[in-house]
Amino acid sequence: MSKTPFEIRLSLLDMAKDLVTQDFHIKKDMLMEQWHRSSEDNKSLPVPTLGAYPTEADIIAKAKLLNAFVSNE
Repeated sequence: MSKTPFEIRLSLLDMAKDLVTQDFHIKKDMLMEQWHRSSEDNKSLPVPTLGAYPTEADIIAKAKLLNAFVSNE
């Protein structure tokens, strides 16, 4: 059974959301791990500021990128 165009777009949005949020969490975890290792030697290091959580615009941009790949554009 094939998917409708709406279902395909929804799948692309879901995949894009997963990709951008996973990327955010990976970067956050790496940054916090680096901070924890560095703060063991220097207790006065401030907690790093994390980037902004992915927005709707970030998700749509990633979905457009995925769609362009799927459509061979």
